[in-house]
Amino acid sequence: MDTRTIESLASSAVNSSLFFWWVATLRCSKDYLWCCQQNGDCLDPRIVKVWNDFGDIFSYECFMHWWQDRGPKLFDSPQEEMKLKDLGFGVVLLDQAEIVKPKLDTIYLAIPKFLNTLQAQTILFEAWQSARVRGEHYTVSAKYQLAKLGLRSMKTIIPAYKSMMLNISVNYSLKTNKLNKWGDFEKGLHLNVSPNQKILDRDNANVRAEKRNTVRNAFRKTLDSFNSLIGNVEVGVFPSKEPVQICERWRPDQQQKLEEAVALGQWQSECWAKREMAYMLPGVEIYQGQDHPHETFQILDHFSSLGTPFLEPKRKMKSYRNHTTE
Repeated sequence: MDTRTIESLASSAVNSSLFFWWVATLRCSKDYLWCCQQNGDCLDPRIVKVWNDFGDIFSYECFMHWWQDRGPKLFDSPQEEMKLKDLGFGVVLLDQAEIVKPKLDTIYLAIPKFLNTLQAQTILFEAWQSARVRGEHYTVSAKYQLAKLGLRSMKTIIPAYKSMMLNISVNYSLKTNKLNKWGDFEKGLHLNVSPNQKILDRDNANVRAEKRNTVRNAFRKTLDSFNSLIGNVEVGVFPSKEPVQICERWRPDQQQKLEEAVALGQWQSECWAKREMAYMLPGVEIYQGQDHPHETFQILDHFSSLGTPFLEPKRKMKSYRNHTTE
């Protein structure tokens, strides 16, 4: 297994973690983008602190480049969410509970005595290269900790992100694009935000109207949910939907320039979804051609296809860890 393959596996593991969605959500913050463009000149000390730690996430070519540079310093590796415990040749990555006294910047492996020198060297090199991409291995000392959020609310993170992405794609779509005519009902229907409200042939006019309103409201609620995530991630908390205290952030001259930048399309535009796709999931191909609704749908599907081990019940994850270390 070469270094490139190891980094690909590590990338897949990170992309299947909540840390991936932490950065994806932060990139949806207009204020954080402006803080980056203002080189941290912001009146809100909370967002300045995040900027000092996370840096200009918009200046990196892709998410993994940012992760390699900043991720390990902010989050310990998403090892707790990874399923890769058996590293090969019988070498096992130990859980923290199995280590009497863990040390920072240290990787603990259980190495069988029967390995010959070449096998041991190979697996140790692969583990080391993988660790360099993934980060450290103990979350208790992470500078930024994942907030506690119920499993039910956790399941709304990706649908909320997709709702925001579809909403932007529709709002900034060209008039020639079929999506341009979509309203909240069509958006919600496509994302299946209210599965029980599908309009049936036998539904009369009143029932149809009620279902449409329900779907519209569900879609707006999902968008509001994502805005709550953005409000928290701006101040260094994720995933959380708790109310965030409002704080003045920009001087009048900064606010005016921000509004001018937004008006000029420097924030969101018709290519926003493709830009985020290229950053968060580089190398993944989408339909190439004229402006087409299927392109947006492909992008949404790619984000939907990512692994979500953080949504598995803790009992199942614990059972898996016990099984892999036996």
